[in-house]
Amino acid sequence: MRLFFLLLLCSACAMAQEKPVYTDARNFQFIGKGLPTDPMYVRLDTVQTKPMTDAVKYLSTHSAGIAVLFQTNSPYIRARWQLAKRQFYANITPIAHSGLDLYCLNKGRWQWCGMGRPGDRDTLNDAPLVANMDTAMKQFLLYLPIYNQVTSLEIGVAPGTTIARIEKPAVDTAKRVVIYGSSILQGASATRAGMAYPSILQRKTGWEFINLGFSGNGKMEFPVAELLATMPAKVFVLDCIPNPSADEIRERAYPFIKHLLTKRPGVPILLVETAPREQGYFDLKVAQVVKEKNNVIRDVYIKLKGEGFKQLYYLPGKDLIGHDHEATIDGTHLTDIGFMRQAEVMLPLLQQLMKKSASAK
Repeated sequence: MRLFFLLLLCSACAMAQEKPVYTDARNFQFIGKGLPTDPMYVRLDTVQTKPMTDAVKYLSTHSAGIAVLFQTNSPYIRARWQLAKRQFYANITPIAHSGLDLYCLNKGRWQWCGMGRPGDRDTLNDAPLVANMDTAMKQFLLYLPIYNQVTSLEIGVAPGTTIARIEKPAVDTAKRVVIYGSSILQGASATRAGMAYPSILQRKTGWEFINLGFSGNGKMEFPVAELLATMPAKVFVLDCIPNPSADEIRERAYPFIKHLLTKRPGVPILLVETAPREQGYFDLKVAQVVKEKNNVIRDVYIKLKGEGFKQLYYLPGKDLIGHDHEATIDGTHLTDIGFMRQAEVMLPLLQQLMKKSASAK
């Protein structure tokens, strides 16, 4: 009996001392990137952003919407990831802006199963994501941070188990939706990366979504339109009205949208108004600013439709986040509730546009 307990103790000690086997994530499939980049973990690289503003150049290094697909039969998954710097945001959780968010395919649906908690003192993180699973082979989807730059990522599994690329992933990369916009699109203020609305829509549809949200800087500069026009897409979404002023919309929206319409005539483009600001129900100046911006972009839409651009569509902002005034963290940026609501409002229209895009071929 004593020998039996000694053997159990030795076995437990060996498990405790077991070292995961780490694999560079670049060996697996990445989704959520409009174009190939160097380095891998940025949304746009320095060649692509050369004509753009310094703010967009910086924000494009954030990995919002980028995810890694892999399969493993390991009973646990760990991750080591290096960040460009420590971040602090008053309205975004550390898990969202600098952590990882893990989903597993369960009975044909992506189900949340774990997260990587970033440290508060160092840019190199090493954390468990999920443990004590059965050893059946499973598909996983790992979202990267929404408001930080990842410079390296390794995924750790148990020794003797398999981790590999997925031959038939549950994300159809032939159906790509490219979305350009503001901090709300980028993910402020989701509690974790998978709760930004493009990522919610990705899991609901099985399509690939490209998150090109640039916090405070989705201002419709023409070089962005030129770059968007080069990206493979079945549908484009312009959810950028929160950032530019009404005057900037007057100046920039028509040439920006017309360029994209002209260069990609077979691709539906959805133009999304900005949602009401919660402060605007009391602060009349805020309400007027939002109203004017939406009026201006609606006029641009009407003008372009009058010119015969049938592939342009419009989504009013009044119902995007519900009407109980509980969908934001600060009156502007969305909580998980707000992101879920916006995804639910957009989903039926995007499904229609995807069908139109397919039938246009």
